[in-house]
Amino acid sequence: MAFDLVDFTDRYKSHFVEFHLDPQRWKTFSTPHILSWVKIRFSESNQPLVPTLRGVYTFTVEHAHSKFPSHGYILYAGISGDTSNANLRRRYGQYLQHQKTGKGRPAVTYMLQKWPEDLFFSFCPLPDPTIELSVLETGLLGALNPPVNQRDFPAQIAAARKARF
Repeated sequence: MAFDLVDFTDRYKSHFVEFHLDPQRWKTFSTPHILSWVKIRFSESNQPLVPTLRGVYTFTVEHAHSKFPSHGYILYAGISGDTSNANLRRRYGQYLQHQKTGKGRPAVTYMLQKWPEDLFFSFCPLPDPTIELSVLETGLLGALNPPVNQRDFPAQIAAARKARF
């Protein structure tokens, strides 16, 4: 069978994701809160490991293969429980449903279905109700600029995302 450049190129391009890696913005991120992150593989069997507390979370895509060094990309960051009675476990369950049904925000659903074996969920419970999770989320988004997030960025980042072409 001959090498099909068009087919291979189409498959190759289907795995491209644009990341904005800005170490300077990472260095400027600060918060007065202690962020103690826990990382688990995103799967239904791990849902009981997620606490029923409010907090922040991220999705990363990582290939945890023993032949490669540790690596991954933060695809999405969010919060749960800032203005509602939601919690991290409930939000995790909603994402499991989106993964199964294909319903939900298109970019998030794409992420959940594109890399089902390589997704990790990191979370940081922040039960103190005086912590404004939306402020923390905006700071994280400004520092990380995850490609799946569509809103809640700081004004400068939001403007730059809209202006690029």
